[in-house]
Amino acid sequence: MKTIKNILGVICIAAALSGCLKNDNDDLPVSPQADGEALLERFLKNRTDAVENFEIDAASGGMITGSQGTTVYFPANAFGLNGTPVTGTISVALLEIYNKADMLLKDNSTLGKHANGDKEILQSAGEFFINGTQGNLQLELLAQATVTSRPIDLEDFDGQMNIFKKGTATDKCDGIDADCDWIEADENDDGKVDKANIIDDENGKIISYRYLIGSFGWTNLDRWYSYAGPKTRIYVDVPEGFDSSNCAVYLSYDGEPSALASMDTYNTELDLFTEHYGMIPIGQKIHIIVVAEIDGVLHYAIQGNTVVDEHIAVITSLVPSTQAALETLINDLP
Repeated sequence: MKTIKNILGVICIAAALSGCLKNDNDDLPVSPQADGEALLERFLKNRTDAVENFEIDAASGGMITGSQGTTVYFPANAFGLNGTPVTGTISVALLEIYNKADMLLKDNSTLGKHANGDKEILQSAGEFFINGTQGNLQLELLAQATVTSRPIDLEDFDGQMNIFKKGTATDKCDGIDADCDWIEADENDDGKVDKANIIDDENGKIISYRYLIGSFGWTNLDRWYSYAGPKTRIYVDVPEGFDSSNCAVYLSYDGEPSALASMDTYNTELDLFTEHYGMIPIGQKIHIIVVAEIDGVLHYAIQGNTVVDEHIAVITSLVPSTQAALETLINDLP
């Protein structure tokens, strides 16, 4: 009987200790977790906040000029509804994206999609969202509008720029929130890729790119990043607790001020981010950028790498930052 009582006593003490430990654990603070929905909302808000709005008379048309120097010219009676010209005041929206920080923090990378489905990074000379509305009515273009990029110095000129659009006509990628890949544009349906025209100033020292659009939505001045040497896949290992549901990973090419690829594939078997196109040049110097939002605060990691065959970059931690500070860090990358 004494033995039984001793055993019961031990059990009671163990139970009491267990209860105390359980309560202590329950009182421990829970660390804030990365919030993927909040990050997407931040990206979209960054887009909408950067939109500039203009008013144009539908009958006479006119030109708008963005704060970064982009112009869009609309001819007379260019705005329509169900194929019929409209009259009165038209609201025109313009969003300009010219640098890597804007591309990343608006989640609008320069990842292009070939006709065969392969994806490859693009070198951009500007990304633009243009739209026309009247009240709550979405309008269409009945005549082509002319887009002219901001002026650039002659040494930055690239004569191989083509026009890209987000998705196909059936992809419904013409909204401000579109997340489709860039594909080569053919506004005239002539089977040829639309090319940018070159406009220079009277001294021939400053130039702009010019092209036509026949529909509202997203367009991009781009060329495919060309590299004749060996290429490889690249993988990114993010810290414990992060994955494709709560962070975003980007690949910045050194020496290319507006080439930013999204690491848009997550291998659930390996728990690694990757890009499914395997077109990263071996020997290319790059910077991996990881962003997340935790408890309303941006967190990031930036890591320089030189690409090797089957490259794996390991990110050990993310640190907090203001958005303005992160913008500066990204735009200061080589």
